[in-house]
Amino acid sequence: MSIKIKFLVITSLLLLLSSATIFWINRSSFLDDKRSYLYSSAMERIQNATDEITKGSDKVMERVQTALLFFDGAVFSNQIKTVATQQKWGNIQVYRQVEGTTQFMDSLAETATSLPPAQLRYLQALPEGKLQTDLNLDRPDSLIVYFHKGELLIYGDLKFEGLKLASQKGALGLWSPGRSQWKSPAGLQNPEMAKQAFMAFLKDQSSGVREVELGHREYLVSYSYLPQIQTYMFQAFDKAQIYSVLKQTMNKTLMASALIIALGLIATFVSVDSLTQSISVLAGGMSLFASTGQSKPIHLKSSDEVGRMAKVFNSMLEKIQGLLRQTEEKARMEAELETAKEVQTTLLPKSKADTDRYTLKGFYQPATECGGDLWFHFNDGEKLFVFIGDATGHGVPAALITSAARSVLSLSMAENIWDPAKVLSMMNQVLCDLAKGEKMMTAFAALYDQTNHTLTYSNASHDFPLICPLPAEGKKLKKNDLVFLTDANSKRLGETKESVFSTVTVPLQPGSAFFAYTDGLIDAVNKEGTAYGERAVIKTAVDSTNRGAARSLHDIMQKQIVEHIEAQEQPDDITFIGLYVKPT
Repeated sequence: MSIKIKFLVITSLLLLLSSATIFWINRSSFLDDKRSYLYSSAMERIQNATDEITKGSDKVMERVQTALLFFDGAVFSNQIKTVATQQKWGNIQVYRQVEGTTQFMDSLAETATSLPPAQLRYLQALPEGKLQTDLNLDRPDSLIVYFHKGELLIYGDLKFEGLKLASQKGALGLWSPGRSQWKSPAGLQNPEMAKQAFMAFLKDQSSGVREVELGHREYLVSYSYLPQIQTYMFQAFDKAQIYSVLKQTMNKTLMASALIIALGLIATFVSVDSLTQSISVLAGGMSLFASTGQSKPIHLKSSDEVGRMAKVFNSMLEKIQGLLRQTEEKARMEAELETAKEVQTTLLPKSKADTDRYTLKGFYQPATECGGDLWFHFNDGEKLFVFIGDATGHGVPAALITSAARSVLSLSMAENIWDPAKVLSMMNQVLCDLAKGEKMMTAFAALYDQTNHTLTYSNASHDFPLICPLPAEGKKLKKNDLVFLTDANSKRLGETKESVFSTVTVPLQPGSAFFAYTDGLIDAVNKEGTAYGERAVIKTAVDSTNRGAARSLHDIMQKQIVEHIEAQEQPDDITFIGLYVKPT
């Protein structure tokens, strides 16, 4: 089967399937939305009617309370009787219950008739403080009120407009369980069947919306219990009438969809020939690239989607070929960087030097393949020369600076030049000539006299090292007891040839520890981005000395910094050295 036939068949099936699916989804969504709207609308209508009845009931209660304000214990005032007559409140009768007898006191109406015995007994049986209302559906414009207040028994037959106003919100049905009175709403077919069906759920003083089937018709019934009149109120909507317009709309939509599908299929048959030819050319170019990794640009005259696909393919082809070239170049550069890293590693001394007089340890972790930090030491048995430096930035340019500095250190030791200031001065001249002031290095060089136990040092704007002296017996080392080597400080190496370097000598007694580091240590961050900080360095130095672990200061610092940074990428190289002078 040719691609043309396959395309026609698949396109036709997809078009039919997608159209049918969209129609069905839209139909279901529309029906669900309509149903939700009807439910909420039905509840809203019954709630509006309930609000009207509540307002009417509240108005009746206000009139009762107002009338009682003008009752002096024996009779109503003429003023309230006049208002009640003019506004047509209805009648309120007051009785007094004394020693088991009930005595009529007064009435708002000009002529009062005695209560029927049944109503009077009901009023007498009310608990003290109890107010009860009742509605006779045969007289929906009057609300009956029973009220027991102290010795007074109040009976009211008052004008009630709530049900009339509620009926204006829509055709209402009413069911009074207490009086067994049923009022069917207008337009409801077969009221007797509806009464039996509705009474099944009009109970338990509940409210809600129900779908009810009566004969062959379905109704949506919203209902609510009204405690003010002890009656259920409901509305019924014929679902067939509600959905008739919806069904007509759906049928028209279905016919329009069928017409659109037919026109789409015709258009597909007309355009498929030229489309498949362009696809065939495009597929050929892609197949050639997939099999050989090489291809020529594809040129199509069409400017439709296939033509744009060909342009995208040509763009991708050009980018992929460029990426292949970049990958080759990157692999070559990575190989060169790895070689540079190996060469730079050979410039660093072993991480530990242990003699009978001292223990020297170093830690070095570059931020990239090639670092800009350098540390160095040399010992002739009587003197120990130590150096630590930090070139500007990191990477290959910084690594070149450290290589040049390392060459100066080797030459100085070979020429028996131990003076820290002179070594830094020689290094400054070389870096000025090499970097032309664009790359510089901070550095610290020191000479430890193992006989006299002194440390002579010179600084080129490097972070100040510190000495942890051995505390007196029975005393603790404090932060202020640390000796920071802040003197003999000059400009950075490579900044200017006119820089002058000097030295200062301080004692470094047995049992003491010397610690130097680059700024990468205090700038080291964890995964939350929190820097290790100079405070942590000082605290570790003090705590280690007080625990009698000055000899392990380097190891403790290394453990803490490794746990702090974990596998987090660092902004700078991290280097530090620790020198512990063993007790004699």
